[in-house]
Amino acid sequence: MKVATVLAGLVGAAVAGPPNIVMFLADDIGWSDFGYFGMDLYGATPTIDYLASQGVKLSCVYGQTACTPGRAAFLSGRYPIRSGLQNGAISATQKKGLFTSFSLVSNELKKAGYNTAMVGKWHVGCAAWEQMPTWRGFDAFLGLVCNGQMGFYTKKNDNYYDLWEDASMDTNTSHLDQTVRVSEVYDGMAMEFIRRQSSNVPFFLYYAMQDPHTPLTAPDYFLEEYPCSQLSADSSRQTYCGMMRCIDTSVDSVVSALSDSGFLGNTLIVFSGDNGGAPKNGGYNWPLRGSKGTLHEGGVRQASWAWGMMLGDSVRGTTYDGQIHLVDFFPTFMSVATSGKWPGIDGLDGMNVWNAISTGSDSPRTETLLNAVGDSGGIRVGDYKLMYNQKTDGWYSHPDGTYESSYIAQHWAKPSVAKMNTNFSSAKDDNNNNNGPMLFNVVNDPYEYTNLYGTTSSDGTDYDAIASDLMERLNVYISEQVDYQYMSDKYDGASSNAASTGYWGPWAGEYLSGNAVPSAQQRK
Repeated sequence: MKVATVLAGLVGAAVAGPPNIVMFLADDIGWSDFGYFGMDLYGATPTIDYLASQGVKLSCVYGQTACTPGRAAFLSGRYPIRSGLQNGAISATQKKGLFTSFSLVSNELKKAGYNTAMVGKWHVGCAAWEQMPTWRGFDAFLGLVCNGQMGFYTKKNDNYYDLWEDASMDTNTSHLDQTVRVSEVYDGMAMEFIRRQSSNVPFFLYYAMQDPHTPLTAPDYFLEEYPCSQLSADSSRQTYCGMMRCIDTSVDSVVSALSDSGFLGNTLIVFSGDNGGAPKNGGYNWPLRGSKGTLHEGGVRQASWAWGMMLGDSVRGTTYDGQIHLVDFFPTFMSVATSGKWPGIDGLDGMNVWNAISTGSDSPRTETLLNAVGDSGGIRVGDYKLMYNQKTDGWYSHPDGTYESSYIAQHWAKPSVAKMNTNFSSAKDDNNNNNGPMLFNVVNDPYEYTNLYGTTSSDGTDYDAIASDLMERLNVYISEQVDYQYMSDKYDGASSNAASTGYWGPWAGEYLSGNAVPSAQQRK
């Protein structure tokens, strides 16, 4: 599809009624891995690049450090500390997941009259049926439910399938065909859902991609095409490039279905990652510091953008630098869906950032919890960011040595090539003390070159006072967190059930006893 031609036909199109909403959430995508960054993947994401150029590039969306926490944050509008999901990906053998007492964005949009569907990776609980997507506000579902990954062609994890359609094991032979990539199956379901809709009922589509997460797998035809063909010196990066082509193909498929069905002019599309890229798996966040699993900007700042005819003309083609967190998309979508009339629900950490995105005004978010696990964590307040008891990390260049970025050159100062591939995980350097407190001004120093903690400012800024204030705020969240070990026991029942049925899936019954907000004694 020629997306430029399609979008050109929408100029001046009237937007009537509640908008349809499409949310793409990619898995382990690097912050600078869209083609529009002008790095080594330039040309890999043409549809995304054009949509972002005609919408708003969101340069400061914060996610989490891993898959489960990021998805939980978006779906619930709450920081993962509220459900004990802050310590990384959950296992199919655990009972933990998003508390079923939480109303998710899908539940609330359904209450607002939306048809709802999800395709892709769930990964926020599957032990009991009440944790499954169709019990959590989705009318339709196709995807993997229990694990963080499965074979893109085998649809299996550890010899068992993890592919479900609605509330049933997916036994469709065309879906299980090992010559068919699962992203193609998801694209087909997403397009079918869109084409079934009517113009008088709005819809919400949540497309939770596994790409570009491991196992690194991409079709040969993408690897043989530019720009992936130019990256053969690094097989991981080349395959990752092919997976980025798969992501762009999925976005193109959805946009095509929206256009063909007459829905595109009244649809808001948002794209984000869940956590930072992992250089060992081909994903890069250069020039941001760090990688997946860390609280450095490269570990938690997400590749993100928004497109829709309801965006103000003044913001089209711009980059928005205000703070946003994945939790904010829940109340933002609800505001858009109800023309600002959603009454809200108690306990959300998310904020409505629609006015900020659509007009370019200041973000209502001035404080962002990056994470809290036990007595460690990170927080950003205003321009400053504190990391406490956190492992530190360095900077990773793209494997072909690409240091220059047209996108970065337009918005930020030129990064230091001297910092390339410097990893502080096992050494102290430049005052970047390993595991000690780290304070950065991430507006003036987005690359986190200079740890200000314990230093003296030449202009009189009291860094000790700033660090103390941020630590005080972080300690509030630390005191509020649900113990990350809550409901973390692993059970043989999951594997036994999978061996019996051939599928990972619910194994603990219809309802999960204790899957609710824990008592104060169960909090850390």
